[in-house]
Amino acid sequence: MDADAPKKWLIVAHCFNMDGRAASQTITDRLPLLMERGVTPMVISAPTGIKDRRFRHYQVFSPAPSGFLFEARHVIAGKTRVLSLRRLLKALLTLPLLPFLLIEKLFINLDSHWSWFLSASILGWRVAKKDRPALVYSTAGPSSTHLAGYLIARMCGLPWLAEVHDPLIMDAQKRRYQRYRFHRWLETLIFKHADAVIYFTEKALASAENRTGVSGKGHVLRPGANPPPVGTVGYEKRTRLHLGHFGSLADDRNLGDIFKSLDVLKRENPQAARDVVLDVYGSQLDRTSRHLMDRYDVHEMVHLHGRIENDPKTGKSGRQQVIEEMHRCDVLVLMQGDSTAGEEYIPSKLYEYVLTRRPILGIVLEGSEADRILKEGGHVAIQKGDVNAIVSALKAFLDEWENDGVAELKGRGAFTIEKAVDQLIHITASLD
Repeated sequence: MDADAPKKWLIVAHCFNMDGRAASQTITDRLPLLMERGVTPMVISAPTGIKDRRFRHYQVFSPAPSGFLFEARHVIAGKTRVLSLRRLLKALLTLPLLPFLLIEKLFINLDSHWSWFLSASILGWRVAKKDRPALVYSTAGPSSTHLAGYLIARMCGLPWLAEVHDPLIMDAQKRRYQRYRFHRWLETLIFKHADAVIYFTEKALASAENRTGVSGKGHVLRPGANPPPVGTVGYEKRTRLHLGHFGSLADDRNLGDIFKSLDVLKRENPQAARDVVLDVYGSQLDRTSRHLMDRYDVHEMVHLHGRIENDPKTGKSGRQQVIEEMHRCDVLVLMQGDSTAGEEYIPSKLYEYVLTRRPILGIVLEGSEADRILKEGGHVAIQKGDVNAIVSALKAFLDEWENDGVAELKGRGAFTIEKAVDQLIHITASLD
């Protein structure tokens, strides 16, 4: 790309300006720095987030029932604070769509956002023809985002940068035929036609290059974090040792190892049941975690806070409140997914965790990139399933807390939004 060319970027991102969503934060947090560097963004997204008034921001629904329903529910949740009214509106929306939704699922078993590429690419073609951006930049999130990016770039003859957040395919995971075939086809299309491809881990990029047989276009970019300022909120020792887990959970990324370890700890030291608490924010417990919490009977040591929403009294977003709670925790808990598939991603919360300077207890795959990052930063990284090592770590944190509280780490880590933006600018400078 000519350094003197206009720096209009057409950014295609299904998730945008959505409070607390990692896929949204990845691109939303970069835009102020991109604009400082001379980029004029034009964004096409789903209507699931807040419309941005700083630049041209177009929002469009998915045309298929599953996608439209998903997005409309988010719109209702964002505009309706009364829970009973919110539930009523969602029910009234769902009932007439139900027959069409069942027909869609019968024939098309893809992610609910699959059809968004249709409306996004039509709108993107119109925007690109009118404003002639320097490039199309698809960043996702939902895989249909990249199909939209490809179609817009192809129709308008523009360079295309594709940023794949989570791997489209994880070879170790169970395959659902339609989704696997679609994602396999889309992954090949991206590597053949994109001018540059970004992944967030070395392993994910290497696996995709191996499957597609295309190399030389890939870049590894650490998305980093740049959370909002926390003001006067900081760490102070409280009456219990607070372990904090933030973010989503799933059957293959569950709290089972932590619950087992808490059970061992309280049996060896009954006082620990009163001194240690695990705060779980941002997600309901997955099925496996619920089962193991019951099995090990650690209910009194676990506080479920759920998803934190915007606070109209203080004006704080859910994300702002979450960041403040991170700073108040003694120790932050990070869980990586099971099996070799976990090696291909780094939990996005790791980057926010590091910036708090609070110690991190990571239950990770040995030798993974997450394992390496934690150890290099002076945090505790323990192999998944090693309950004895987790218990030993908890005892050490408990001893430290009983003295003067758990000290913060001196280094803030190297993964910032600013560095990610600098690398992104460098990558786009070579496109033509």
